[in-house]
Amino acid sequence: MTMDRNNSKSLQVCPICNISITEDGQVNFSTGSPGTRARLYARVCQFAQKPGCINQDSELIGELTRGDGFETGEELVKQMTFSNTSRQTN
Repeated sequence: MTMDRNNSKSLQVCPICNISITEDGQVNFSTGSPGTRARLYARVCQFAQKPGCINQDSELIGELTRGDGFETGEELVKQMTFSNTSRQTN
């Protein structure tokens, strides 16, 4: 675990996706608001399936809810569109 310079909570950083998880289970995504281990698993970990992923323990992940995953591809497309337009420079 490493220490976050801006916070005294210990962080785990996944070597696969580089997402950080605080000791109380808050997941810090690269974009958007913080989430839970369940949300991370539903959106990333279950698909990545790579050795070294730090979010595979079902007891820590907890129960997945309908809101944890993407219901349709629209949410993902909106995030990608926003990310791409925010990076454009004139």
